[in-house]
Amino acid sequence: MKKTTTAINFEYIYSPIEHKRACYSLDGEHWFNHGDFCEIADKSAKGLPLKKDANTSYDKGSDIEETNTSVKSSGATLVNKVLGYDFESTKAMYFATCHSDNWDWVVVTTEEIIIYNMNRKEFEAFMDTFASFNERKYIRFKKDSLKMMNWFEERL
Repeated sequence: MKKTTTAINFEYIYSPIEHKRACYSLDGEHWFNHGDFCEIADKSAKGLPLKKDANTSYDKGSDIEETNTSVKSSGATLVNKVLGYDFESTKAMYFATCHSDNWDWVVVTTEEIIIYNMNRKEFEAFMDTFASFNERKYIRFKKDSLKMMNWFEERL
């Protein structure tokens, strides 16, 4: 596992009242949800263009193609598609068909971007610890917490 911390080096607008789910904007016209904004922040930390690419299916490409990386963040859904009948079967199908080799968990604070980069084994352990199977038959991750941050820090 690797950790990267970098200052936020771009301007953005945060408006949670006017724009409920899509509350981040780079230009005041195009709004992004938290996960999309974390993808943009991750790209910024890697020196890539500040843009959200079209949604690519997890089995066809990666959020950041240049590094073959899937980007996840607080409260994320693993995949917006039913893959199995329970946690284990969904996880197995995901890893059997996933295009990515790396996973970034991105935490954006008011001043910095923190990225925890994981390989498959590390991401699977993270999933086992901080995700659950919901009634829609999706795997969802918990929100960022001190327990989660400590878990990452213990594995660096």
